[in-house]
Amino acid sequence: MNTRLGRLGYIIRLGVLAVLYGVGMLFWVLGGKGESLNPVALLFLFLGSGILLLAFASWWVASVRRLHDMDLSGWWFLAVLFFPLAVLVLCVWPGVRAYNRFGPPIEY
Repeated sequence: MNTRLGRLGYIIRLGVLAVLYGVGMLFWVLGGKGESLNPVALLFLFLGSGILLLAFASWWVASVRRLHDMDLSGWWFLAVLFFPLAVLVLCVWPGVRAYNRFGPPIEY
């Protein structure tokens, strides 16, 4: 498995994750944020929290793979996490076109 992810693949994943995040937030809001003990509300809250956690984990993996394409360590994800504008850098900055320590170049 290639641990690198190109710019286009990253942007597509961000779009899919934005939709997933929106669905998770919708379920979380429909759950009432835990204000009642209604079983349906708790189910929505649980599902929304799970979807949000899945979206965050998927974003993390995609960002680390994108950083690997740029020949950077996955630890740079902390910069992306604390400085959200760094996501734009990941979308615009080109990756390394040759082999690097994370694998072969991306085939488009």
